[in-house]
Amino acid sequence: MKKIICTLLVLLLTVGLVFAGGGRQSASGGQKQLTIAGIYKSGDQAWFLTEGKGAQGVVEAAGGKWMYMDAKINDAATYIQLIDTCIAQKVDGIVTCPPDQNLSPAVVTKLKEAGIPVIAVDDALQDESGKLLAPWVGIDAYNIGLQSGKTGVEFMQKNNLANDTAFGVLLLTVDTVSSCVPRTEAQLKSVKDAFPGFPDARIWRSDSDGTTERANVGATAVITGHPEIKKWLVFAINDETAQGGARALEAAGLTYETGSLAIGFGGYLAPDEFAKPSSPFKAAVYFSATDVGKMSAQALLDFIKSGKPIPERQAVSARTIVPGDDLRAIMPEYF
Repeated sequence: MKKIICTLLVLLLTVGLVFAGGGRQSASGGQKQLTIAGIYKSGDQAWFLTEGKGAQGVVEAAGGKWMYMDAKINDAATYIQLIDTCIAQKVDGIVTCPPDQNLSPAVVTKLKEAGIPVIAVDDALQDESGKLLAPWVGIDAYNIGLQSGKTGVEFMQKNNLANDTAFGVLLLTVDTVSSCVPRTEAQLKSVKDAFPGFPDARIWRSDSDGTTERANVGATAVITGHPEIKKWLVFAINDETAQGGARALEAAGLTYETGSLAIGFGGYLAPDEFAKPSSPFKAAVYFSATDVGKMSAQALLDFIKSGKPIPERQAVSARTIVPGDDLRAIMPEYF
């Protein structure tokens, strides 16, 4: 049903594969205040709120106007309405994370025809083959996934878990989003490389939509369905999925103290999770949402004002955080 709805929406938008990089070299002409819109697929999540604030600071410092828009998680219809609103209001540029990448060709074509340059953040605007249709700013997903995997491997080594038949690995995934797939691939590779003999029978996957709720439902089903597993290593694609996994572990009476760990991906929920004694969410890979927001807004402004080419790809790196780290100094954007 989702695919049918998405197809209909794409047809309404206008089908085409045109790179949305060109447009208004100087929409303000030195007179009109520049307006930049940020349309985010899940605008009420901490990551996107922080990313939006980073972009807002850059836009307003340049004398422009910032419009923050929430497309709602997986709501393609709302997303399209917001695209149309931006076109009707003749905004000068758009930063966006689409709720459904299948909409990319039509959205990019429509913005190209309207003369509005666009930069994708986090989830790329791309065609079915994975080719970028617009510049992209996000995270180095695969390498950060390896970093997350390394943290999990160290946990397994420290607690001699590889040969423990009561131990299992759970991968909380979002297999429909291109930027999420390499995170999970890298996490799994880390475990397999470190422990070549680790049995596939003790590795489970649960796909979700990136929200705490869906991750919790999926993790709960796996954990309760395998009562023989008393210790878990939970890998996630963002902090919300790690949080959902952590709540499922807690509900089953499996905490960090009893040998389970959920590793966050982003770090923005870590301050609260680290402060909870019972939470198995006791590590995360942190990367800056603020930096992603700033980079995307600055590149868009540079293009609009002076025609400076936008890099095709820009990515931020990460570091691992654990309880005891000075989180306020490392990630002040979340305090």
